[in-house]
Amino acid sequence: MADVALRMEKVSKRYPGTLAVDGVDFEVRAGEVHALVGENGAGKSTLMKMLAGSFNDYTGRILIGGKEVALHSPAVAKAGGIQMVHQELSLARPLSIAENVLAGRLPRRGPLLDRPAMLAEARRCLARTGLDLDPETPVEEISQHEAQLVEIAKALGNNPCILVMDEPTSALSRDEVARLFEIIRHLREERLAIVYISHHLSEVQQIADRVTVLRDGRKVATEEIRNVTSGQLVEMMVGRSVSNLYAERKTRPGAERLRVENLSRWGFFHNVSLGVRAGEILGIGGLSGAGRTELARCLSGIDPIDAGRIFLDGRPLAAKSYRAAIKAGLVYLTEDRKTQGLALRMNLGENILASLIPRLCRRGVYSARRGAGVLDRLIGLLDVSPPEPRRMVGTLSGGNQQKALLAKWLATDPQVLVLDEPTRGVDVGAKVVIHRAIAEVADQGKCVILISSDLPELVGLSDRIVIMRRGHLIGEMARSRATEAAVLLAANGEGGMCPVPED
Repeated sequence: MADVALRMEKVSKRYPGTLAVDGVDFEVRAGEVHALVGENGAGKSTLMKMLAGSFNDYTGRILIGGKEVALHSPAVAKAGGIQMVHQELSLARPLSIAENVLAGRLPRRGPLLDRPAMLAEARRCLARTGLDLDPETPVEEISQHEAQLVEIAKALGNNPCILVMDEPTSALSRDEVARLFEIIRHLREERLAIVYISHHLSEVQQIADRVTVLRDGRKVATEEIRNVTSGQLVEMMVGRSVSNLYAERKTRPGAERLRVENLSRWGFFHNVSLGVRAGEILGIGGLSGAGRTELARCLSGIDPIDAGRIFLDGRPLAAKSYRAAIKAGLVYLTEDRKTQGLALRMNLGENILASLIPRLCRRGVYSARRGAGVLDRLIGLLDVSPPEPRRMVGTLSGGNQQKALLAKWLATDPQVLVLDEPTRGVDVGAKVVIHRAIAEVADQGKCVILISSDLPELVGLSDRIVIMRRGHLIGEMARSRATEAAVLLAANGEGGMCPVPED
């Protein structure tokens, strides 16, 4: 018991009409990385919100260091040594790194800010995460990876005994993940108790000591990580065997439908030429910063192009705005569903039908009832849960929000579907549904462009993969030759590819 930093006994939390967490037991030892896994909606976030003091109406007991505490406010949780690093960073981007790291505890000399002390303390906190940045730098001027580490430094600056990390690698490259894991191992050596929440089971296998699986608000099992495989974890998470995450496809791509010639946006990507055939899923691989997202945004008319041409079914596609691209049949699913993809304060039905507003208007009058059939079909196809069109999208789990975003663009019956990280931050069950929907679009003879940093997904879904590096398309890889290792080597500029055909 002396080693147990956190113990939660028979804790429960009920929302109106839903028992989100049902009698869960959970413990974390000092110096342990304890992974918490489960599908979206399994109760992970609610369980951790209890720990963070977000609720005053939970039931059960919570003990920190063997002492029972009532975590009925965030201030009490913070005072008890609990810190959370959220998937959506809580940093104020216009403020300096130092001001963010020391938010709420800025040192003062009398009524004035003690600036030298602030900068010295910020440097000390940053050093724990291996960052050597000027603490006076505004957060908006640093990279996403650096911002993630600043968030961790901010949490560590409060000297926690329990650190909760929620999807800490969702926006990181493979090299950046390896660096983060080194930091986590150092924190473990300092006897910090770490709760690690992730949908990436390969990461869980690599960094965790133990793993607890939740399903439908209940604990399924707690296991030593060395005693359980990723396949077993998946079965415990979804309650059934998932033998293959990637739908088998037997269709053969047809004639070329989308053609891109010498497309450039100066400073981001240069002279990109590629073609996509009917019924084909074209994967685009590359490291963070290779220009993949920028290419997708230019294809869909969101960002301007400086040179080059785009053709759809042999006709020039003059997508000078996103609206024009959608009208032409090309849609883009953004990698950032919460700020660029969905209106979180609107309901599920309004979000899905937002892409169809011109079609649902008669003489300038909009009627959602005209889209009821499309709405019911897509909610059923993508297994959105709960299947309630009037439910606020912001209250849905991450996986169901992602399904809603995909449904929004499938509603347009697109001819070209450009997907940017379509399963980022979603669970295994949601991935299966989304992958099958993507395959179905291709099977209908349409074009799919898939951008994914999830190498198993990129290799498993794509019929062909092209690789971008430093803004240039450097080659392509047939499905028969594509492996995770081969794609990663190619993204780093090392062999294994054929040149992209000229026509």
